[in-house]
Amino acid sequence: MARKYSKKWFEIYQVINRAQKEVYEKVEEICAMLRKDLEKFLEGLRRSLSFNYCFEPWIGGGDVSRCVPCLYVEADEDVYEVVKSRVLEAFREAVSESRLRIERKPKQPVIEWDGWGDG
Repeated sequence: MARKYSKKWFEIYQVINRAQKEVYEKVEEICAMLRKDLEKFLEGLRRSLSFNYCFEPWIGGGDVSRCVPCLYVEADEDVYEVVKSRVLEAFREAVSESRLRIERKPKQPVIEWDGWGDG
């Protein structure tokens, strides 16, 4: 008797997994659209500010229903704030309609390596 219930729950998990995959793929499509629409603007900002960026889906608390596109800005805090404010200023409607989040990734330190040492 328990097996028939287990089978139904397995089917439910399959439906959920398919739905999560579809949501993620749709958000990836929105990321690609945003990348295309904002690339020229962001590249212009990069000429005067030192930062890297990428668009990727963001999943809030592991809940795929809260999955939205995210502009990740890799920069120091002050540069991040400038980039964020400029994007919000220039693309307020697109940001709102696409539900774009803007998050900071800490800038990776440059590690200089001078060989294996004296030995």
